[in-house]
Amino acid sequence: MAALGLVTITSYGSWMYGFGVLIGPIHDDTGWSTTVLGTTFGIAMLLTGIGAFLGGRLLDRYGGPGPFLLQAAAGGGLLLAAMWADRVFTFGALYSLGAGITGATGFYHVTTAAAARLRPRRPDQSIAVVTLIGAFCSPIYLPLTAWMTTTWDWRTAGRVLALLSVVGGLVAAPVTAHARSSQTGPSLRPVDAIRDTVARPAVRRMLAAYLATGVAFASVLVYQVPILTASGMTLAMAGSIAGLRGLFQFFGRLGLTGLIERHGSGTLLRLAFLTSAVGIAFLLVGTDPAGVAFAVLAGISMGATTPLQSVHARSHFAEGDLGLLMGLQGLAMGVAGALGPILGGAMQDLTGSWVPTIVMGSATMALGAHLLRPDGSRSPRPGSPPPTGR
Repeated sequence: MAALGLVTITSYGSWMYGFGVLIGPIHDDTGWSTTVLGTTFGIAMLLTGIGAFLGGRLLDRYGGPGPFLLQAAAGGGLLLAAMWADRVFTFGALYSLGAGITGATGFYHVTTAAAARLRPRRPDQSIAVVTLIGAFCSPIYLPLTAWMTTTWDWRTAGRVLALLSVVGGLVAAPVTAHARSSQTGPSLRPVDAIRDTVARPAVRRMLAAYLATGVAFASVLVYQVPILTASGMTLAMAGSIAGLRGLFQFFGRLGLTGLIERHGSGTLLRLAFLTSAVGIAFLLVGTDPAGVAFAVLAGISMGATTPLQSVHARSHFAEGDLGLLMGLQGLAMGVAGALGPILGGAMQDLTGSWVPTIVMGSATMALGAHLLRPDGSRSPRPGSPPPTGR
């Protein structure tokens, strides 16, 4: 589990968290617009979602070496190359492609599926452990990236982040070879497996909720530091509050296995979404105490959503195609992640204010809670097989 936690931290930290700190210094140094930089992130999220099926399929067939070696070679390599680009479109193309490959092969839709396979008797507990380790990503990468950018420059910081993602993939690959499909094996017709699963109403409601909340999640992650600095905070202070939000993700993931067994993942997810909506709304106040309130509420609730989403999704998917079908979750989050930063950046450029972006984040979180209405089902107890959906 430690290796899966490491590759998760380095994958998310290399760009999804790191870019949120870099975006301001990149804009100040190059003059590239916030909309263009937000679009770069959005394209990366879209590629992550589309490529999630490939990352999951590689896991089903080859175990960890399939996705993680691709991440190290192609994902990290392209992120590194982007740090030497002087033209915005060259930077955008290299960065978004490298980030998309890294996300498609190293984000939670891959690492949680691998964790469930490596500990088949306690899959939900294994997922919780990986996400618990992954909760340290924000507290490590946000202040670290802010420090590197302040001490050196954004290009040097970006190169270090890219190299760390390469290391994470190389470390995890050899120790996760047994995370391939080991029961029925992956379907010979993956498109049919996806179509049959999406045909179920419970799955469609789940994906719609993930799509809505993903807009909020991605836009807040990308713009939380610029939003805080716009209220008068220093970059170091804003990075610290953003890191504090990441630290509280850890507390949101403690003790979840027992709560899931008692209340079901769907009920807990709705509560987490609503609490996130309240936490994001505190950004409208623009004071240091309100920033801390945002960090605590949004941190705990967003932290809880990550394992809850994976557990909730796993309960609907067949084990043999678990990696492939977890790509549905990755696709929903990827599409939402593409829309959120683009809309958030465009709103800021058009109005000169971050208020519309904050309101959008809070509203889409609340919408996700509404979409994920109770359907009477609960997640299976650890060790019980999920419905096949075939």
